[in-house]
Amino acid sequence: MEQTQEQSGHEVKTREAGKKKKEFPFWVQLLLLLILVFVLRTFVLGTVYVKGSSMEPNFYHGDLVFINKLATSVASPEKGDVVICRLDSDGQEENIIKRVIGLPGDEIDIVWNGDSENVEYYLYVNDELIEEPFLGEPMMTKGDIDYPFEVPEGSYFVMGDNRNASSDSRRVSIGAIDKKDLVGEVVFRLYPFDEFGFIS
Repeated sequence: MEQTQEQSGHEVKTREAGKKKKEFPFWVQLLLLLILVFVLRTFVLGTVYVKGSSMEPNFYHGDLVFINKLATSVASPEKGDVVICRLDSDGQEENIIKRVIGLPGDEIDIVWNGDSENVEYYLYVNDELIEEPFLGEPMMTKGDIDYPFEVPEGSYFVMGDNRNASSDSRRVSIGAIDKKDLVGEVVFRLYPFDEFGFIS
């Protein structure tokens, strides 16, 4: 009986010693947490403030959105996805928010309605007229690229929802966006709070 108690006591001490050995100092735990946060912020998740009016009426200046970086770095965006694009303008990088309209290999055409008084342009992708109920008003400008425009491999044709106040792939100076310049897909709106929620 005494021997059994001694063995039990020895086992308890051994387990306690094992637990103590496995515990990391606080500074090591803090360092690991900081590394995890850095990796998540750099490669997986991020937040971006919307600037300008190019995505109205669906996103407004000052909106704070949450982006999934893996959706554009590991996976590939789909038509209709809202993405953050990196532009190099006069040696300065800036991020813009746009909607994916065309995928690699798609043929984009923007066609005038033929009415000189009520000018309106229609969007065709691969000869199919695209209905876009999320737009606030008809498209009245087609940009300065040549149509039909074939989206190069590894690139995406993007446009703002506010077509008449958006600098996007319709302009020669911007063109189709390389996949490497897609920062992430907008998946959640954090602010304003009355619009808080996932992006549909």
